[in-house]
Formats: sequence, structure tokens, C-alpha cells
Amino acid sequence: MTKIKFYNSLRFQLIIIVVFFIIIPVLILFTLLSNTVKDTFNEKYSAVAQQSITETGGKINYLLSDIEDYTTTILANQTFLEMVSNNKTPDSDINEILRGFLASRNDIDGISLINTKSTYSIGTNKTTPLISIQQMLSENNDSKPVWLSTVKQNIKILSGISTRYYFSIARNIIDFNTLENYGTLDVDIEEVLLEQAYENLISDDGEVFIIDANGTIVSHPDKSKIGTIIDTSPYYQELKRSALIKTSGNIPFYEDGQEEIAFYSELETNGWHIIKTISKDDLYAEITQIQSFFLIGAGIYATLMLMFILGLSFQYTEPMLKIIHDLKRVEKGDLTVRTKVNTTNEISELSDSINNMIGEMELLIDKLVTEERNKREVELEALHAQINPHFLYNTLNTIKWMAKIQGANSVSNAIVALVKLLRISINISSDFITLKEEMEYIQNYIVIQKLRFNEDFEIDYHMPDALMDLLLPKLILQPIIENSIIYGMENSEKLTITIESFIEDNKVDYTIRIVDNGPGIPEEVLNQISKDINSGSKFSKAGLNNVSQRIKLFCGEQYGLEILTSEGNGTTVLVRLPIKHLDEIGGSNV
Repeated sequence: MTKIKFYNSLRFQLIIIVVFFIIIPVLILFTLLSNTVKDTFNEKYSAVAQQSITETGGKINYLLSDIEDYTTTILANQTFLEMVSNNKTPDSDINEILRGFLASRNDIDGISLINTKSTYSIGTNKTTPLISIQQMLSENNDSKPVWLSTVKQNIKILSGISTRYYFSIARNIIDFNTLENYGTLDVDIEEVLLEQAYENLISDDGEVFIIDANGTIVSHPDKSKIGTIIDTSPYYQELKRSALIKTSGNIPFYEDGQEEIAFYSELETNGWHIIKTISKDDLYAEITQIQSFFLIGAGIYATLMLMFILGLSFQYTEPMLKIIHDLKRVEKGDLTVRTKVNTTNEISELSDSINNMIGEMELLIDKLVTEERNKREVELEALHAQINPHFLYNTLNTIKWMAKIQGANSVSNAIVALVKLLRISINISSDFITLKEEMEYIQNYIVIQKLRFNEDFEIDYHMPDALMDLLLPKLILQPIIENSIIYGMENSEKLTITIESFIEDNKVDYTIRIVDNGPGIPEEVLNQISKDINSGSKFSKAGLNNVSQRIKLFCGEQYGLEILTSEGNGTTVLVRLPIKHLDEIGGSNV
């Protein structure tokens, strides 16, 4: 039995099945699904982040626009214009009207008025002079609002000084009727108001701030960064270019080797931008976590499937390996082996079938051994019965010539017939001979028997020429003819023996029938003969058991002799044989 290599084994093939049909598809599915999900999530997360920035920018823009509208209301107040246009207006009246404007709004910390007469400041008590604001706006001949970036201010509170951050909106006070400039209005708003507007965007994984048109930070949770310029940031130049085309968007960039994204939205009121920067790792942290969970799940699934398939392979291959091991012992000739597997599936049935097969093989081999032994014993008996035919053949040849010399022709003829019998016995080297050769043997035998019994019986032959080439075990008809002559001569009438042959209806068998008109065989004797034939007794008086056993050995159990007789009605012996020709068994006869 050829030893199976590992890569041809069922276990290896099951592992390959797991790898190619489970693990690899799972990995491919994971890769495709992961990339698809990641791209989708990237778009969704980016869209959500962008939407948050845009919505916050809109909220801040609304706040600033509302403050700007409020300053417009102040500048349109006729009483206020009359006060600032009249140099004789008491300072207390101007402070009072400014205080009224301030009290109407909670989001304004201070209102200042600068004109040629004086500087008025309500709310915040700045230590920084405001003259620079008036100088900055002096070049403008209109009342368009100018937003001023956040400035760190020292504010006098009671007896102390506090630091605050303010951004401002400044406007020229213009009389729309005369277009005369009466001074500058400055409204201060604390930077905290901006921070409160975008505090929902503040997180540990990013940075949120507002810059003006020059890139100066207007608002930042880290107050130390207010007033710094971001024009050196890797995304600023791209932001300036993008802001010319669209009011919001995102810009990917690298900083310190890390990929980040800057989301921005423009504040339409003053052209400022709210910006949120965040690393992609932080932005897509949840996606990465989902991917990790999916990968771990896929790995666990693939591992469990591999373990399951391996376990299944061991469950099936171990019994099969045991069966193969036992069959190798059978292959070496040990037919006592019986395989046993502890399974309840088809392998158990296979084991039982193999055990049954081995049992049948053992019985068949024992039967063949027994048949071969019987065959050899039959042949040995036939050999012993020949009584050294070579010696007899030579001796009888000598006697034949002596009888011819002395004129004893009948004796010479008998001896010639006997010599032919012996020659056939000596020269036949095959177990089978043709029906023609068998009949020649019978005819020579009859010559001798007629001399013995003074030709007191007749024999008729009805043998079609077409059957003469059929084969049969050698020398099986002579014992039957001998019984017919010996027992038939007891009849007072003249004995007649008929030999005929014919093909059976099934076209695969033929029968030789020997009929005599002798006294028949008594029932008890026939029963004993049949018993001897069926048991293969070597001591049958009729000598027919040897013929029957030889036919069965050479042709099969379904062939043999059948005796039909009754006392006083003669005897019929049927010899049933398979149709065989010389080319079917190979070799020659004589």
C-alpha cells in the first residue's frame, strides 16, 4: 500500500479548504468592506465635522451681525446725533445716552465715543487709549463697520486692574443728511462671547479658534495664543486661496509628521474664519476602533473555523488512519485482523463492511485451500489407480506382439484397446479433454469389456459432431459406463447402453446422458450412493463420487451427476457440464 504524502492527505486538503474558502474570503471581504466603510465614514465624519463648523460659524455670524445692526441703530438715533453734533452738549448727557445704549444689551461690555471735544467710555474702563481707533477710521468718509481684532486690555475694577480680552466694532458717526463726521463710535465685546459660541467644538483631539483676514487669532481657548499670526501654518496659504472660491471647506495637511485636517467656515459679517484642526487619527478614531473590532472578530472567526475544521478532520481521519493501518496488516496476510472505530457515522459502517469483507476473504481462502487439497487428493487417487501405466503400457505392447505371432487375434485386439487406453491416460496433460477424445477412450474401454463379457451387451452412440469439440474433465464417463455394465449384466435380458449429448435450453450448459436397460438400483442403494456423492466419500462402492467431486472442482458446484432410476426400470445418469472450448482455457490437451 502506497504511503500518502502529507500534502496529499485529507487533513492538509481540509486546511487548504479552510484557508482558500474561509480565511482568504474573510480577509478579502474585510479589506473591501473596511475600505468601503472607512471611505463612507470618512465622508460622513468629514461632512458632520464640516456641518458643525458651518453651523457654529453661522451662529457666530448671526451674533456679530446682530451687534453690527445694533450699532446701526445707535448711529440712526436722532437724539444721539444731535447730542454729538452740538459741542455745547454736556458730557453727562452724552454719558447718559451711551449708558442707556449699553444697558439694553447683555452681550456688549462697553461703548466708547471719540470726537474733537472729548473721549467718552461707558462700561469698560480701559487703560489703553482709543485715539488710534479714530486715526484708523479718519481715512474713511463713511460709517461702514470695522471689526477690530481681540486685544488684551487692562481694566480698572474698583481699586485694582483686571486683564480682559476684547474685540471691537468701530464706526464713523456720519450724519446721513449732511454727511458730516461727528466722531467715532467703538463697541467692545468680550472675546469670551465668541468662545462660548464654539465651545461645543472644543475637544482634546483638536484645536478651535477664529482668525481675522490677516491670519491673526481673534479667539482661542488658550488666551496666550490670541494675537498670534498663523501665516506660517501649512494650511493657511491654501485657506486663503480656498476662501476666495468657497466660504467653507476642509484642507488636509501634515504637521510634525501627522496627517491632519483643517475645517473652516467664513463669517460673512466681517470676513473672519472659524477654524477647527484635528488629526485624522482622532477624527476617525471610532472608525479605526470599529475596524479593529471587525479585524479581531474576523481573526477569532477564522481561528475558530480552522480549529473546527481541524477537529473535524481529526474526527474523521483518525478512524480512517486506523482502518488503513489494519488493512496494511491484512495486506501482509493477517486475516485475523478486525478493525474497530468508535464512531456512529458512515465510517463505522465502512469498518463493519471491511470486517465482513475480511471474514468472507478468510472463508473463501479456506474454501479454496480445501478444494485444492481435495483436488490434489482426487488426482493422487487417479494416479494411484493408474498402477504405473508406463510399465503396463510397455509390457502390454510386448504381449500384443506375442499374441499376434501365435494367432490369438481376440487377445491381440483386447491388448491393443488396453494399450490405447493407457496411452490416452499417459499423454493427457490437461485437466480437460474434448468430448471426442473422451469418446475414443470409452470406445477402447468397450472393446475390452465386450471381450470380457463375450459381447453380451450393446452400446449406442448419439453424439452430434457439433458437440465433439466441447471440453469436459478428463476420463469422467468411464466409471459411469463401468457401473452400467457391471450392474446391468445382472439382468437376464441383453444389456443395452445408450450415450447421447445435447445442449441445454439456457445455451450455456450441455448434458451427457447414459441410459441402460439394466435392473435399476434399489432405493436404499441409490440413497447410499447419493449420500456418498454429496459427502465426497472416498469409499463409494459405485465409484461415482470421484466423478462428481472432480466435476464440481473443475466446473463449479452447480454441475455434476444426477441419477434417475428405480428398481426394475433401468438407470439414467445425467452429466451436466458448462459449454467450454479449448481456446477458453488455453493450452492443448494431448
